[in-house]
Amino acid sequence: MFSWLRVIALIISVETHALVGIGGYVPFGPSTQKDTTGSKNTFSLDPMLSVNTVIPTGFYNQLFLPEFGYVFHGEGDDGYSKKTMLFLADFGHRLSSTLVLRYGLGTTLTRIGGDGGAVSLRNGGSSSTFYRAGESETSWNTTINFGIETAINPNYAFRFQTYWFSLFDGESRKGSYSFNILYYL
Repeated sequence: MFSWLRVIALIISVETHALVGIGGYVPFGPSTQKDTTGSKNTFSLDPMLSVNTVIPTGFYNQLFLPEFGYVFHGEGDDGYSKKTMLFLADFGHRLSSTLVLRYGLGTTLTRIGGDGGAVSLRNGGSSSTFYRAGESETSWNTTINFGIETAINPNYAFRFQTYWFSLFDGESRKGSYSFNILYYL
């Protein structure tokens, strides 16, 4: 008989490590414009806070790395608000005592809202009219994640992670990435 109590007891009995991370998230990297002058979003880090855990699997140095992340985008120049939440089900392969290769799947929820209306923004060498959202909408996307994490000391680690949207569709493929400093509790 399947019991949630057995599952919880199994998880609690495994040696786990909880951690929190702070850093920055770049949505869609160089493929999006970050301001009305036409600058690209290559290295515009939006503040990010994450909580996760490390659960050893006992299977060839593999780790299960579930994570929740929240990105603070703030208010856009053209009057919209944006919030992003990341739910990651990553795995990791411990390459050495200080280096972990990360991979897995995630769900990204992005909520965008605004006052409605139109705004003129640069679009290449000219300007175009774009319409702002008049109400809040949430999009759900599945991501394929790849990253690398390295321990600085027993309590701190540094992580670089990529999140690929529509990885196998050349026209729709977009990548986001994050940099985080992690603190092991």
